[in-house]
Amino acid sequence: MKKVYYLYLLSFISAFLLFQIELIIAKLFLPKFGGSYLVWGACMVFFQFALLLGYLYSHLVITIFGMYRYRYLHTILILLPLFFFPGRPLKEIAAHTGFPLVIDIFMQLSIKIGMAFFALSTISIVTQSWLAHSDLPENRNPYVLYAVSNAGSFMGLLSYPFFFESYFDLDTQLTIWRLLYFLFLLIYLVSLWIIDYSDRNVPCTKPFDKHIFTRQYKLTDEAVIQKLYWFLLSAVSCVLFLSVTNVITYEITPCPLLWVIPLCIYLLSFVLIFRNNPLYPKWITDKFPLIMGFSVLIFFFAQGKILPISPQLITFLLSLLAFCLFCQYELYESRPKEKKDLTIFYVIVSLGGFSGSLFVTWIAPGVFTSPIEFLIGLFLVCLALSLKKERTRLNFLSLRMIAYAIIFLISWPFVFKQYNVAGVTLILFSFGYIFRQLNQRPSMLALLLMMVLLLGPFVEDYWSKEGKTIRSYRNYYGIYRITVSGGVLQLINGTTLHGIQYIKEDRAARQEPLSYYHRGTPVGKLLIGNHFATRQIGIVGLGVGTISAYGKTGEEMDFFELDPDLALFVNLFDYLKNSRAKVNYYYDDARLGINKTPLGHYDILIVDAFSGDSIPVHLLTTDAIQQYRDHLKEKGLILFHISNRYLDLTPVMFKNAEAVGAFALLGWNEAQSPVHLASRWVAFTWDKNIKETLISKLEWKENPIDSKTLVSRPWTDKYSNVISILNIASLLDSIRHFMPFLW
Repeated sequence: MKKVYYLYLLSFISAFLLFQIELIIAKLFLPKFGGSYLVWGACMVFFQFALLLGYLYSHLVITIFGMYRYRYLHTILILLPLFFFPGRPLKEIAAHTGFPLVIDIFMQLSIKIGMAFFALSTISIVTQSWLAHSDLPENRNPYVLYAVSNAGSFMGLLSYPFFFESYFDLDTQLTIWRLLYFLFLLIYLVSLWIIDYSDRNVPCTKPFDKHIFTRQYKLTDEAVIQKLYWFLLSAVSCVLFLSVTNVITYEITPCPLLWVIPLCIYLLSFVLIFRNNPLYPKWITDKFPLIMGFSVLIFFFAQGKILPISPQLITFLLSLLAFCLFCQYELYESRPKEKKDLTIFYVIVSLGGFSGSLFVTWIAPGVFTSPIEFLIGLFLVCLALSLKKERTRLNFLSLRMIAYAIIFLISWPFVFKQYNVAGVTLILFSFGYIFRQLNQRPSMLALLLMMVLLLGPFVEDYWSKEGKTIRSYRNYYGIYRITVSGGVLQLINGTTLHGIQYIKEDRAARQEPLSYYHRGTPVGKLLIGNHFATRQIGIVGLGVGTISAYGKTGEEMDFFELDPDLALFVNLFDYLKNSRAKVNYYYDDARLGINKTPLGHYDILIVDAFSGDSIPVHLLTTDAIQQYRDHLKEKGLILFHISNRYLDLTPVMFKNAEAVGAFALLGWNEAQSPVHLASRWVAFTWDKNIKETLISKLEWKENPIDSKTLVSRPWTDKYSNVISILNIASLLDSIRHFMPFLW
């Protein structure tokens, strides 16, 4: 075996382990800290910061000591985790009361996996520097190892949901991870032994200029332009992949695991480009203005739901692939030729990726009310290109093209109210012509994108087909819109409907429960049937508070809602304020919030949090069900709302009921009108009489499916398998039924 293959293995395994531990540890944190965005956000920022810190550390020590000396010192760094995890089993994770959530998460991540994660984060730069300074014949292009590293990340990402999560529980996953780390250590020690070294000199360069913070920088300085170019390209590709993920999730379809595809494209672009012979179609560079113009259009098509789901998905993903390949190719072509500059190149690339991620995940949700960061990413691409090419003056032709583009964006939705093949063809050809006229003029493209950005928030309303928007809001949980259409008021989060209410003068009509909770649904019949005690009811998921319409005098309803900002919207609906029951609110993760209530407190517990894309799995595990049971009265009842377009949760619920010794029954109804929707519910009870009442009086069905053939084992806090219940056919229906030439 070639000696360079040992460095390939080191790069691949280290990146594989990095991605795997991110996914494993995030899943471990959910039941303990809840599904709050702060939990996810804190984990992601920690991982990104630790990776940047690893790159920065590698740059400093390699520059100071030289790679020949440092490779032995690095052995100490990768052996240090043996004194913590993975040398010792991972200690139990538990939230600490009295600590701010983010600080607690950072502290626990640092103590439990921080050393191992930091050590692994340095390997990509170390192996490339190692190869660059070795006497191996492959040393002329060490950047190939970056492609190998991203291939490891790619495989770590894909293998987790499709293999490791599907077949192993968390304890087994951690054991496998520890074994792979020991294999990584063995390969590192073998590499030290067999790879010869020719460059043994200690570098005389300093890692940073001592005047780095005091000297004046000018954009005419070639070195400054080069580093800014690296930063922007790295940030742009990260912004685009995350923003495409947001557009898919918010505006196109809430299909579980669909977020994997943009991340795979992002990682795959590095694998294809950072090779000896990059796999890059040159037409992407030649047709760059056309790709830019069409990408602007597909963003607005998504806002207006102009195209069916599948064509929208395909066009967005193709656009993302083209831009990621373009950015990585430009990075690869502009990489430093001197091996001494290799480490600073990766520090800047890592800083750009970290900045792009921070902008999309933390800043954009607090600033914008739509996923407009996609357009910002396009603008930044043009801005980066304008740094490398000569500036062009603003002329009359450019002004005309910019004006035409803006006119088309504003007027098109007034002329074509829905999908029309002639209208779509017209604007595609028009934008193709406009952006082709700005070819080789990136500064003019940047100006055009800036104008689109400024007008974007106003233009989006023209394209929207969801009715008149009377309020919109965005936070870390999604984009909320309250719209008026067809005599009803509705709250929509992305493409998920949270509630509907009639707009009428009649108070009784406004208080009539609609959507998934109308009187013809299993939950509606149960709450108006007077067959069970309903004095104390707990509801997981607030929505617009529709269930409170069933409240009676003397009853008490506790709503558990993860997103505290939802209170800004529900006051526009009448259900909660007109309910006859006493209503209480707990703004927290359901499992954490329920712990704040007394044991044996509820007659009925309604769990309704599974209709979106990223279902909170930790709310339906056997561990969660046991926790719910502890807070039920002796003859209590749990109702799970499992209506979902892409997941069939029924077999999971019946398997979980079997594991906790409960009776499970299924109730459903068909859609009766646009405001009386179809719904699917599963009831859990440990009382035989309640079970018989549900069957005989309310027509619930006992185990109408053979769940054992669909789900092999119950879901717990340490095991779940979303892939096994994913209904791909629902997503493919939009392809089968798409008639592109429908007028």
